[in-house]
Amino acid sequence: MKTHAILAAGTISIIASGLYADMVVFQNNNTVGALRAFNPNFGDTILGQALDITNAADNQPGIGVTPGGSLFLMQINDFTGQYLWLGTGTVTRTAESSIATLIPTPELPFGEAYYGPTLYNDFDSIGEEANFADGWRIIHGMNNLTGAPGVFSTDDIFTVGVEFEREGALHYGFAEFKRTIEVFGGQVDVSIAPVRWGYNDIAGEAAVVIPAPAGSIALIGLGVGFSRRRR
Repeated sequence: MKTHAILAAGTISIIASGLYADMVVFQNNNTVGALRAFNPNFGDTILGQALDITNAADNQPGIGVTPGGSLFLMQINDFTGQYLWLGTGTVTRTAESSIATLIPTPELPFGEAYYGPTLYNDFDSIGEEANFADGWRIIHGMNNLTGAPGVFSTDDIFTVGVEFEREGALHYGFAEFKRTIEVFGGQVDVSIAPVRWGYNDIAGEAAVVIPAPAGSIALIGLGVGFSRRRR
């Protein structure tokens, strides 16, 4: 199985007004380039690039760097199957779902419990009350028992909550992604691309999932996608 990411350029930067004046949000467009994902399955680790929710693409982390406020996808393969996880940078956590995603495995053919991210809607609040937890969140699992395209913990478009530390204080934010799937023969291609992301600039204050406004000005931004092929 191969995994690679797609780096897109073109974003809109939004400083929200009114009730959401402390929110800083970036919106992605779909100019595409290519970038490998994090992948430790082939001896030397293949490094990817994290999405830093506090910055647009012209100030994103370098390859293999995962600072506070960043998210990345990691592909892990083992004897039970192939898994795609959402990881976090330093001093960063994501909100964990309380509902298990059941993925059949050789040891538990009726489904082993994995936990994905909490999923948020537009205008939802994300703050200290969220179920932030250390560790990674399952996004996708696939093996001979699941068949193609496998099992997902998210919808086609999904938003996750983020908690990160800056200068000793906690901040809250979000990142929205779009997932597309292509299945042909014995292969499955999964693309996961950031749509928009942002955070509350005031420490300790809840973030709000701000939808994309119409008529925004295009700047430089980021998109990340992953292609998974089953052999």
